[in-house]
Amino acid sequence: MNNYVRIIITGKNPKYYFTKYIFNKIHYTKYKLIDYKTIEVNILYDDYLRLKDIKSIYDIKVINKFGLIRYKYLIKNNYTFIISFFISMIFLLLISNTIFDIQIIHNDKDIRVLLKDELINNKIDILKIVPNYKMRKNIIKKIMNNNKEKIEWLEIERKGSKLIVKATERRSNKKEEDNTPRHIVAKKAGIIKKIEASNGVIIKKKDDYVEKNDIIISGDILKDDIVKGQVKANGVVYAETWYTVNVEYPLNYKQIIYKDDVRNNIVIKFLNKNYSLKKNYAHTSLEKRHVLIKSKVIPFNVGIEKQRKIKTINKKYSKNKALKLVLKIAEEKIRKRLKKDEYIIDKKTLNLFTFDSRIEVEVFFKVYENITDYKEVDSLILEDTNE
Repeated sequence: MNNYVRIIITGKNPKYYFTKYIFNKIHYTKYKLIDYKTIEVNILYDDYLRLKDIKSIYDIKVINKFGLIRYKYLIKNNYTFIISFFISMIFLLLISNTIFDIQIIHNDKDIRVLLKDELINNKIDILKIVPNYKMRKNIIKKIMNNNKEKIEWLEIERKGSKLIVKATERRSNKKEEDNTPRHIVAKKAGIIKKIEASNGVIIKKKDDYVEKNDIIISGDILKDDIVKGQVKANGVVYAETWYTVNVEYPLNYKQIIYKDDVRNNIVIKFLNKNYSLKKNYAHTSLEKRHVLIKSKVIPFNVGIEKQRKIKTINKKYSKNKALKLVLKIAEEKIRKRLKKDEYIIDKKTLNLFTFDSRIEVEVFFKVYENITDYKEVDSLILEDTNE
């Protein structure tokens, strides 16, 4: 039997109702007398509708449905949920094939910018559909053909909703060495600590004080105080130089540290509650939210949130502790300026000011630093000498 229902008939004498309207008039099954006022019976759904149209003092109530009518009622009563479910499935399918992050791995900023522009021109960008393997191969071939002189090798790798782009720059042959005559001069003021020269004439010595642009290794070749020739001076000069760093530091310290951990999460908002597809970090900062689906009827929307992991630090420092931290910060500022072969010789606190909520410190540094710089020789001197 398709589309039938189980009904319950309640009244003063349900047997009478059953005999008058159902018995020998309507097909029924599983007749059951519950008590003297209640009967249960299965009948066709269309017959149930006819009985509902008959005016009587008896109450007819459907307690179960069978066949296609059961699914019709389920869909009707759960319409919003079913629509939301199918929208969610379509959304998840779309999300799983959408680009949320593109990482271009290369040391050269110009190459990264070039590759980003090429990807955009080939419709590869954030929130675009992820191209399949064959399409990525074609795009790689196209980009390399357009940049034969710059790109040696290119790969576009997919990891979930993230694309990782790796490239190797094409290296051209080294240019011919420039042998233009020059001097080596001081980049800044300092006291010379070391001179290494492979070409040119050393005219300064260790522990000499030099000002900016003073010649240390000359490209002029002299004989009897006359310039007989000019060469390209080669070498390196190290000197003691000086820096003053001013640092202000709070005694009551609060810092929010933004971690490198970033998560693109799908968040469903329904009835003032948030449901995340992935587990959130314990402490996060919402950097960006993009709403994809929003209902105007019910408080429901689906969006993509870019969440960054954060760490909050709250500390209270004594004057001595804060001073140690200030010196460490000042030293770190200097170290960032220095190369591998450079270092701090000494440091000294010049001024210290203490306020209710902060301290201000002026720190003096002596630094062992490369002060090598270059200056063109005066070619007119050599010309006048030749004349």
